Amino acid sequence: MRAGFLAAVLLCAAPLARSQPDLRVKELTARLGAIRAATDFRANGRLVAVAASGQRRTYQISLRARWFTGALKIFCEITDPAPARVRLLLESPAAGPASIRKGHAGDPAPVTVPFESWGDGLLETAFTYEDLLENQFEWHKQTLTGEASYGARGCYVLKSVPEGDDRSHYSTVTSMLDRETLCPLHVEKTVRATGAVKEFIYYGLRESKGVWSASQVEVKTAGKPGSSLLIVTRGAEKAHLAASDFDAALLTKP
Repeated sequence: MRAGFLAAVLLCAAPLARSQPDLRVKELTARLGAIRAATDFRANGRLVAVAASGQRRTYQISLRARWFTGALKIFCEITDPAPARVRLLLESPAAGPASIRKGHAGDPAPVTVPFESWGDGLLETAFTYEDLLENQFEWHKQTLTGEASYGARGCYVLKSVPEGDDRSHYSTVTSMLDRETLCPLHVEKTVRATGAVKEFIYYGLRESKGVWSASQVEVKTAGKPGSSLLIVTRGAEKAHLAASDFDAALLTKP
């Protein structure tokens, strides 16, 4: 299945492709943009907060995402346990600011999540609202800092820095991208306010119908015990989603 933010989902979906040794940063980011523009998936799984003691708190999560003309839309829903139920609609246009709206079944209307809250953790996990967007490859400043190995895989190392009207709670994001597929294998994000470094590790890389994805993403914060997991258990690539699947009215539908 295509699991691209998210995590095992949007974060890493990529069509089969061969990288050229002399690939320049503009060509690399253009290919990443083409991958984003091909997004069309459903995924279901678990969001897990792992405490320092090893105790786990698990949430059932469903995700769907598709690129429409000029914008990526993501619908995220926490379905269980009941007290944690919430729905999110994220929109990331190719030009202009992204937006995040939130709602619960039966609410009078959805609410906009202010940018100041995008760095907040989703429930009790290290995944933030902004991490669901995964739009760092759209930022103005991209630097191909070199190549490196991650396990047995050769990687491009791409550093993304927000500038100008790029809005982010991160000061830098450094991504190790598999040379063959451009899937992220290891990503480090530096939190602007604290300098803390969050480490995203992708496991279970697999290919289906020409699409590569990871089945699990783990997030750790340097110097902080515990971790968070996004585990994809099932889903579908090329889901042929429609605009109606991202109607804001769904945020509050009973």
